[in-house]
Amino acid sequence: MKLKITLSTNVPGVIDFNYQHQIASIIYKCLANTNPDYAEWLHDQGFAGSNGKQFKLFVFSGITFEGPIKISAYGAKKGFTFRATERSPFTLSFQIASPVDEFVQTLIEGVFFEGNPINLGRQPVRIFRVQTLHDNLIAENGSQTVNLAPLETPIFVKKPMPKGVNDLFLYPGDDEYEILLNRNLANKYQALFNKSYEGEPLNFRFKPLAKKSEKKFTIFKQTPDGASEAIDIKGTLKPFGVTGPLELIKIGIECGFGQENSMGCGYVDVVKSG
Repeated sequence: MKLKITLSTNVPGVIDFNYQHQIASIIYKCLANTNPDYAEWLHDQGFAGSNGKQFKLFVFSGITFEGPIKISAYGAKKGFTFRATERSPFTLSFQIASPVDEFVQTLIEGVFFEGNPINLGRQPVRIFRVQTLHDNLIAENGSQTVNLAPLETPIFVKKPMPKGVNDLFLYPGDDEYEILLNRNLANKYQALFNKSYEGEPLNFRFKPLAKKSEKKFTIFKQTPDGASEAIDIKGTLKPFGVTGPLELIKIGIECGFGQENSMGCGYVDVVKSG
């Protein structure tokens, strides 16, 4: 299921450039409002895939600003700045998807938890609207071709390297790029259904993009000793067509394509052809 969450504020301010971990914090806060044990389990463990991989099985988009913004590169207002008043509040939205019913239900209940103050980084906001979205995929089974586009959230693929060697960021056209995309989707399938994926892999056709085709940002993860570790993300924003079994395409749509989905990577919209 996909949801669109619209936030509103009547306080002028700024949204940080690296806002992805702040959205993740809002999501876990809403889950904890309803079921703190579930929120803690999902954050610390999640769903077990193959080879010891753990997945959260949700993905969220970048922010869509629904009013004029300015980009400030310096000082205390570094980020996306905007104006807002009581009479003219500022709104922004993001989308979130997951195939896990418990996650979606817990999130919705937590969103409407009374007395729930929310901050997006430095900016106080309130949840203004929650909408259910539909992708209207035609078939439930079998092979299908679907056109997709990242929604302000890069598809991130990183190839593990030997110890002491920096991990390698991969992009469309690189060797093993599609292999790693398919392997990641199959692992998510295993985590969701508790069985191995036995179908055919997906075929990807990435399309040229006239505007910026890559996105970079930094996420922050907690290490086992409780410290905060900064991780640089670099991925593609190119739209793409994908052909193959719909059950695996839906895993990508609802769980995200590529890696670090629960930190704001790999959320896609279905693009209507023609």
